[in-house]
Amino acid sequence: MKKIGIWYFLILSLLLGFTSCDDETEDFDNDPKVEIVIDNKEGSAVYSFEAKTIGIDDNAQVIWSVDGKDIEGEDQQNIINQILDYLFKPGKHTICVRVITEQRTIEACAEINVDVDQNNPCPDLFFKAKRYQGPFTYKFIANFEGVENASYEWSVNGELVQEASQNDNQYLIYNFEQAGEYEVCIMTETPDCPQGVSYCKVIEVKDDNNGLCPELSFITEGNLLFANFPEMEELEAYEWFVDGQLVETESLQNQDRDDLLNLESYNPGTYTVCIKAETPDCPNGTEFCKEVVIPEPKPIDCSVFDLVNFKDKAAVAGAISITDIDPNSVVWTIDGTVITPITPRVARLTDHVTQPGKYEICYKAVSPTCGTLEKCIEIDYKG
Repeated sequence: MKKIGIWYFLILSLLLGFTSCDDETEDFDNDPKVEIVIDNKEGSAVYSFEAKTIGIDDNAQVIWSVDGKDIEGEDQQNIINQILDYLFKPGKHTICVRVITEQRTIEACAEINVDVDQNNPCPDLFFKAKRYQGPFTYKFIANFEGVENASYEWSVNGELVQEASQNDNQYLIYNFEQAGEYEVCIMTETPDCPQGVSYCKVIEVKDDNNGLCPELSFITEGNLLFANFPEMEELEAYEWFVDGQLVETESLQNQDRDDLLNLESYNPGTYTVCIKAETPDCPNGTEFCKEVVIPEPKPIDCSVFDLVNFKDKAAVAGAISITDIDPNSVVWTIDGTVITPITPRVARLTDHVTQPGKYEICYKAVSPTCGTLEKCIEIDYKG
């Protein structure tokens, strides 16, 4: 009986072990994934890329990049249902997609070699799509080689809506009657292409009342992030987030609004930085996010100090790596007059002058390592 009990124990242990292994395999298989599905007509420079995700929330942010450059601004509106349509130049290209959630960032990349059929007499048609006014009005912009000399037609769900002659405006503005999916096509026939050719894409029109959102964006200069998008100066307020945490609010009501975020105090690592905004025309809000890498600190190099012009601002570009500048020693002047209040790294002319013209703006500060740091630049202020 004792031996039988031992055998039962061993068999039970094995069964539990197999079950445990199966569970671990199942968990591994359910890890979030993203892959890129590529669609291309042989000989065409127009490609379509779809981000296929597994185990990822539908609300996750998706960022596409081509050859290391993120798709930003108006080009983002050409991405529909996580499908990127893109017109390439011949050669090798790298396409990546990053899916950003609160828990993690997942990335997938693909390499393509664009080989255009030079013997094909038909034009390689392509157009971009963007919201124009409100949720239902779209603008479709013809964008292909020889477009300025081509005659072509536009159709929506198979019905002709507009003909475009040579040298006409190279776009279609169309008002959809209601939300839904629509197939928009551009078509042409030429003497060299009598059979005709077309290019189509499916547009998903949503009644979300979020069609006039600001096209937020920012650029990075070392550890300084500069907000950079159309009509930025008219936006009442927007917010900066780092890894989901609100860290700064830019408001027209604040005298120290400088339209930048300084990450100098952050430890080395990778951070997800977002700017978010809501407006009366964009009640659901909009955001723009990007991963920012803060590298390990390097020895102080005094030669990197410089004063640069960015729109109506003067920024101390090199000071981000000169880490021992005494903030109390910083002095800004405009045409020889000391200005206050100031921020240690940026001075903005709109806060201190009212008339357009050329102004000399100077920066002076002290670093124990580099001594006195001083430089002046001239800015042509447009007002």
